[in-house]
Amino acid sequence: MSFEQYLVMPTVVELKAEEKVEAIRELSLLLCKALDVKKQKTIIDEILKREESASTFIGQGLALPQARGPIKEEFAIVVGRSMAGIKYDAARGALAHVIVLLVARDDADNNRQIQILSELAAFFKSDAVREQILSYEGPVGIKNIITSLKKGVPEEKSQKTATKKIINPLISSTISLARDIKASAIMVFADTVRENDFLDQFKLKPKLILVTSNKTRFDLVNDKKVAGLLQAPSIPASRTGQMKIGILLALSRNLLGREDRVVCLSGNSKNGVFDTIVAIDIALEYEFFFSTAQNILPPDVKPEVLERIIGLAGEIAVEGREGKPIGTIFVVGDTNTVNAYVRQLIINPFRGYSEAERNILDPGLVETIKEFASIDGAFIITGDGIVLSAGSYLRPAPTEELPPLPGGFGARHAAAAGITACTNALAITISESTGTVTIFKSGVIMMSIARPAVREKSMIQRFL
Repeated sequence: MSFEQYLVMPTVVELKAEEKVEAIRELSLLLCKALDVKKQKTIIDEILKREESASTFIGQGLALPQARGPIKEEFAIVVGRSMAGIKYDAARGALAHVIVLLVARDDADNNRQIQILSELAAFFKSDAVREQILSYEGPVGIKNIITSLKKGVPEEKSQKTATKKIINPLISSTISLARDIKASAIMVFADTVRENDFLDQFKLKPKLILVTSNKTRFDLVNDKKVAGLLQAPSIPASRTGQMKIGILLALSRNLLGREDRVVCLSGNSKNGVFDTIVAIDIALEYEFFFSTAQNILPPDVKPEVLERIIGLAGEIAVEGREGKPIGTIFVVGDTNTVNAYVRQLIINPFRGYSEAERNILDPGLVETIKEFASIDGAFIITGDGIVLSAGSYLRPAPTEELPPLPGGFGARHAAAAGITACTNALAITISESTGTVTIFKSGVIMMSIARPAVREKSMIQRFL
């Protein structure tokens, strides 16, 4: 992980504070002392000012406060933990157990800062990382955790199994099938298993595409066999839902094309074993992706922005807000044209903030987005992820008669279809009644993903 080089302290700091302000001050003073920064108050005030505008708690017990300040290095990071939890003014009273403070130099690159924040969020939200940080009473070395993750298994376990290679028959069958049908790629849904040793069985050809909700575990793996690494939503999904999302994201990144065949390997993460192999001819199975255009994404929309919005939509569909289901619309891309068909229902809550503070790729914005999702109206987002407005009323221009929407779809879906028919934008909706996530393009449904049946309370708690 590239953030590793910016760690000011190699171990996780034991926080004494019980409240957010005290915890931020405690971490900030440690960072300033380590860097010999004299203007400590400047950095602390900047962090607290950011917290006043929007909480940096991002769920799963993790907070990512940040600031810019007079430091010599471009970035500096310090990590703290509280076993008891810190009151962080988070939704539903959730406590912060891990706080990662990032301070950027005043002239640091904004995009680089958001990239590091995304890396930090993915790393510290990983079940394996949180388990190691919160399971030991003694000092916890972050670099030791990174080293163990590079191997894909805890260090002590890898030593015992180093000489023991297990051949998975389903992986062998997947490779054989891909060879027989001349597949362009093999797509593996890696969240099925917790260890990375399955990679050893794959060859250089055909190319290997990994789909995972935790890219961290593979960012650390230097394996030439991996041609693509795709960020999937961190929610449980059916095999069909997994494959829809994986194919869509692979097409958006040009890892696959319309005429390609791909063999998908999937399974149930509860059991921790691969159990499903599916061969897909994209032109036949997913023709609806190409019903209006050859390119999946509008030209101004970045693939990582689509990944983030689909992930957010999935989390909102599962979590709702305050225990109640909610629905909303994300309209992304072609914003100059889209804005001609938008009227604000409320005062725009994103107005007046810098672009860096409104970038949907910043994990610190996630809770803010979820909070405003309960407001009637749509989010308008640029192709590079800047949130322009929330609570926006869509008034699309009349177009030629669109195909009828499926039964049960109402005004929200009609508005999404309409705005994409008269612009070159994508619209992603969450149904309040069913939790189904639907993607519209050029006035028609490109894909629908049913909300997974989450029966266990513990599964819901993962997102809090």
